[in-house]
Amino acid sequence: MAEVTLKKKITLRKKQEECAFTFSGKLKVKLLWNSPTDLDLCIFFKKKDGEVGGVFSNEYRGRKSDLGALDKFPFMLHLGDNKEPSEGGEETEQINVASLDEIESAYVCIINYNAAIEQLDITYADEGGRVELQSDSGDYLEVLADAKETGHVYCVCSIKNNGGSYALKNESRVMDLGTAFDEIPGFAIICND
Repeated sequence: MAEVTLKKKITLRKKQEECAFTFSGKLKVKLLWNSPTDLDLCIFFKKKDGEVGGVFSNEYRGRKSDLGALDKFPFMLHLGDNKEPSEGGEETEQINVASLDEIESAYVCIINYNAAIEQLDITYADEGGRVELQSDSGDYLEVLADAKETGHVYCVCSIKNNGGSYALKNESRVMDLGTAFDEIPGFAIICND
């Protein structure tokens, strides 16, 4: 019998740290956290043609189409804003990705919706969160979401499409809604301006 080993999980701990990964049709982007706060996982993107968009909970705009689809553009599907207890008592939200061929860059963000609506000062350090990316080729990448700065939006990491090869970059940027509106391609579609 051949010896089989798992690929090592890579944790990007430093801001701006980057790691290449591959996938050919199945990528799981998962937010895990261990607090009672209802956090929202979103992916906002800029297409190669300059168009922007996003995949996020349909509770933001009341449109089922905001969850995305795997069989047509954006080839991403948000599995819903349902808190599901998982092993170890962590809460999870997940977005599956079937293709990034048309995407130039994507931004994995967490939003503390209730704190944003109530205009509460919060930090993500209290949530015990992290984002994990698992590809069908065995790549397993993790970025901690534990910044101590206050803000309602956490841009955890970005994915860059370099002609079919992909790079995950630790962004670790906490920002207010106005900054996210100005700086994250596609974020404006969930905002009133």
